[in-house]
Amino acid sequence: MNFEMNNLYSPIKPRKISDEIVEQIKSLILSGNLKPGESLPPERTLAKSLNVSRVSLREALNTLQGMGLLEIQQGNRTCVRPITTRSIHDPLVSFAKSSPANIMKIFEIRKYLELGIVAMAAQRATKEQIVFLEKLLEEMEEDLRKNRLGAKADHEFHTTLAEASHNEAYIHLVKTIYDLLQEELRIAWGGIFRKKNTRKKLLEQHKNILDAVKARDPERGREMALAHLRYVEEKWRAALSL
Repeated sequence: MNFEMNNLYSPIKPRKISDEIVEQIKSLILSGNLKPGESLPPERTLAKSLNVSRVSLREALNTLQGMGLLEIQQGNRTCVRPITTRSIHDPLVSFAKSSPANIMKIFEIRKYLELGIVAMAAQRATKEQIVFLEKLLEEMEEDLRKNRLGAKADHEFHTTLAEASHNEAYIHLVKTIYDLLQEELRIAWGGIFRKKNTRKKLLEQHKNILDAVKARDPERGREMALAHLRYVEEKWRAALSL
């Protein structure tokens, strides 16, 4: 009996420092404390904060990159990847890029995903997030006055709404959808959204969404988000001749 009980246990092995670093950063990513697209501090600063050597840190970052949680960008900037991002060979990526019709199917996912996001943001957005959304609307208004495209403020508005849902899965999914549509978004802002009247309409729609969030009205939020995304979908379909 004692022999059988002894077989249930394995000796405890001390963990490597790099494994401890991996677990800490992975936990921060999965809990949403480190968000998709967010940069880690420079290597020297991060090593000092963790009280570890740069050799151990580098080993951990390489492991996290291999796990698909981090990516090294231009200028050696280390960023958090969305947990659902896949390689260029992933079937979903191939599906999205194979035809304009499939792009619209991905957009349809985005449309209904964002309805839930806006509804949750109306219930959960913090005062600070609402203030930031108001600031982004001011940027959009300034962009419109100066006849700038305003793509950056628009993108930040939608990602901030996702963050205001306080649901990490939504944040990662939205980032993944945007990654899949990034080329089409770039083309759209260079073409169909270049007209000032179109951007004026988009600004009004964003204001309606924010008004619903500020009023803590999820149903109104869904309604305004659907009106906005149907308008964008209509413009995309016309541009793609669908």
